[in-house]
Amino acid sequence: MLHKKHINFFKKLLPENFVFSERGDCWAYGYDNSKMHVVPECVLFANDKLQIQSIVKYCFENNIPITTRGRGTGNTGGSVPIDKSIVLSLEKMNKILNIDIKNRFCEVQPGVINKELQKELKKENFFWGPDPSSQDYSTIGGNIANNSAGPRAIKYGTPRDNILGLEFISGIGEIYKTGVKTSKGVVGLDLTRLFTGSEGILGILTEATLKILPCNNAIKTVEITFDSVADASQTIINLMSQPITPYKLEFIDGESIKLINTIKTDHYDTSIKSAILLEIDGELEYIDLMLNKVIKVIKEGNFNNIKIADNKDEIEKLWSARKSLSPALREIGGYKINEDIVVPISNLTNLLNSLEEISKKYNIKIVNFGHAGNGNIHVNLLFKTKEEKETDNSKKCLEEIFDLVLRLNGTLSGEHGIGIIKKQYIEKEINKDTLVLMKKIKEQFDPKNILNPNKSI
Repeated sequence: MLHKKHINFFKKLLPENFVFSERGDCWAYGYDNSKMHVVPECVLFANDKLQIQSIVKYCFENNIPITTRGRGTGNTGGSVPIDKSIVLSLEKMNKILNIDIKNRFCEVQPGVINKELQKELKKENFFWGPDPSSQDYSTIGGNIANNSAGPRAIKYGTPRDNILGLEFISGIGEIYKTGVKTSKGVVGLDLTRLFTGSEGILGILTEATLKILPCNNAIKTVEITFDSVADASQTIINLMSQPITPYKLEFIDGESIKLINTIKTDHYDTSIKSAILLEIDGELEYIDLMLNKVIKVIKEGNFNNIKIADNKDEIEKLWSARKSLSPALREIGGYKINEDIVVPISNLTNLLNSLEEISKKYNIKIVNFGHAGNGNIHVNLLFKTKEEKETDNSKKCLEEIFDLVLRLNGTLSGEHGIGIIKKQYIEKEINKDTLVLMKKIKEQFDPKNILNPNKSI
């Protein structure tokens, strides 16, 4: 239990109602989408960087761990307050500070919701590239912390590719600024990219300068179905080997198709083994020419059917099928392990066929879908009970999946991060000497290890 003197200090420092200390008030700030739950010692809110600086300095002096939080949409326990942490919520740091269309950047506080930023940018016919599936609720700070992207990353990149500079507070309460406000800059070490994806262990974000881009005025949506995973994988390779980079390129496996058909009756023929949802964007006068070139590439491979959406209703129908997967997953499996592994696209066939074999070996239903264009597949292990999820059988299954991914030159996480859930597996991918180096870097930013301790590395 946090000593009352600490609570009193925070109450004097912060505005009224910016400190929660009652267990019932703190309860909702103890979990994220991983379903892990630890009630924090207290919850603090801040609405300017000087408040955050004072909080960190006090916590540094008194050895109080801090778990910084956006909206708790992460999947790996990154914002769960283990180690008797306090939670510092940045949800009130939600101002869009500046939109500079001429120089193609905007400046925002970390608590801005991704979708709200996109709405404001859309008024100027601009957008920020990253579009995680949680964008209706997730914050820019959270997107940066996990380097969370989404379907659009295939063409427009992850947060790491779309940030010009940052302002953050270190674990001793010092304010740092990194990066530039220009499209090029190579002065000093690239601390901006180092900080992005660091899951809150290096500092607390207070401001971000984001690269923004003008919107294209036309999008074409295509659904392609296949009689085999191999045919789908080859089509993905073919699409990524030609000059028109897809706006989105999503893969759906055979199990996913069965699930979709339980909600969207007969959306797919029962013989279909996999499908791809493809979108391209461009200017209206060129989009049909681009589409014809892409269709030509698709027809060079084996496929079952090609369906081009001709209007908004048809586009919505195609995407609603893909979006129905989450509720279908909840219906068929009360509990699931959701991984976001990545492999080179040339290894997709091997990955997906091997996952089918692993599913049979451990008698665990595995459903796969995701961002096929960059090899980022969401692997969902489904269980009917919590006990079934926590058995040695399920742990061995997951470990074999991770070993498979690394044999295929892949990585254990594309956008969810490591957090708590995957930390036990990190040495499979990163050797001990490199991990020691990473921990030394953290010590430079956070010498007492008070920022999100025991997470990530």
